[in-house]
Amino acid sequence: MEQINLEDYFRLIFEEDILKLPVQRQNINSSATRFWEKRREVDLVGASLKSKRHEFDGVCEKLRERKENLWKKEEKMKEALLKFDKFIKENDAKRSRGIRKAELQRVAVAQKEKELEDLKQEYSILLSRREKLQNRVTRATVYHLFLATVGKMSKKFEDIPHLISRFDTLLVTRDQLQEHGRGTDTKTEGERTELRRYVNEQNSVLLQLNNTLSERQTELDSVLSEACRWEYTWNHIQATAAKETLMLGQIKFATLNLYHFIGGDTGKEEGVQIEDTVDQLEKIHLFIQDLVDITGDSRF
Repeated sequence: MEQINLEDYFRLIFEEDILKLPVQRQNINSSATRFWEKRREVDLVGASLKSKRHEFDGVCEKLRERKENLWKKEEKMKEALLKFDKFIKENDAKRSRGIRKAELQRVAVAQKEKELEDLKQEYSILLSRREKLQNRVTRATVYHLFLATVGKMSKKFEDIPHLISRFDTLLVTRDQLQEHGRGTDTKTEGERTELRRYVNEQNSVLLQLNNTLSERQTELDSVLSEACRWEYTWNHIQATAAKETLMLGQIKFATLNLYHFIGGDTGKEEGVQIEDTVDQLEKIHLFIQDLVDITGDSRF
């Protein structure tokens, strides 16, 4: 609420009171009269101010009471709003719990209905199975009578359970014998498999040895062929060497005769050795050059 300015308020009231005063005559000259008139005016203004002040205090008191009432109403409204908000939240929580509870109940009802349907189906299956078992019992009555008759006719069995026990024992013995037979067959089959594997391995080894033998035979044939070729070459070399040796002997003999023919000596210190064919040829070469030189000089 807008605050009241007291100075403006009293000034306004004072001006209104002054305007309401009766107009004095301008011809009053006495100062005493003017004093009393002013005094009376002041008293009137003071009384008016006191009245206005009292009225203003009343207005202020009413305003204060109104302000307090408004503040109390505001507090009550805040409290009411808080309570209402709490009430709304509680209602929301209750509604959420109610929704969850309803959902859980709906799920539980659906589950119970499903369980009920399953139980009904299971009950139907059990009824059908009981009917089948009842039919089997009815059909098996003949076997019961047959076993009772066999038990009475045989002296080895005291009653039907004894006969059934003996039959079960025979079944177990048969199963054991069959299992033993299957084990023996399995062992025999394993040994046969091992034998086949060993034979296959030996065949593989034999085939590998045959391949190796064939390779070695091929290598031997190649070596023999190469040996024959080298033997032929060696014989050819020996024959050629014999011819060349004979020719070399003839050349040495001819060279020695030619050396003796030109007057060469052998066996002496200043002579040439008989086996030194090269030196003999050198001597012959020198002799021929000397002969050529002499012949050339005689022509000129």
